[in-house]
Amino acid sequence: MKKEAKVEFGIEITKPWSKEMYAHNEEVAIIVRDIIEKRIDAELSTFASEYADIDEAMNQNWSSVSKEFKQLQNAITCYGFGTMYGVCEVLDEIEKELDRSATFRLKEIAEELEIELEKGFIGFN
Repeated sequence: MKKEAKVEFGIEITKPWSKEMYAHNEEVAIIVRDIIEKRIDAELSTFASEYADIDEAMNQNWSSVSKEFKQLQNAITCYGFGTMYGVCEVLDEIEKELDRSATFRLKEIAEELEIELEKGFIGFN
């Protein structure tokens, strides 16, 4: 007897992955990146409000940012930054990591940051 095909978000889960599975996950990846970028912007805005201008804030030591900002950064990069790093340098690393993260990594980041999605990633279970 043939196993019943598993379907998630209206897409049949296949091995190897189908074009539909890849397309779905890419759409979800765009949404996750957008949500994360908005969180980064919000944290940066809150942090920068304590300084005269954004340039002054960007030149501060990373250790001066909020615990929440550090947790967000750690979820994305998987490592911490010491006192010798500036906010500008760390934000560059966050951006690079977010841009090059594969869909399976974005799924992990979304789970760690408890991002609620209407449609989640498929094919990773």
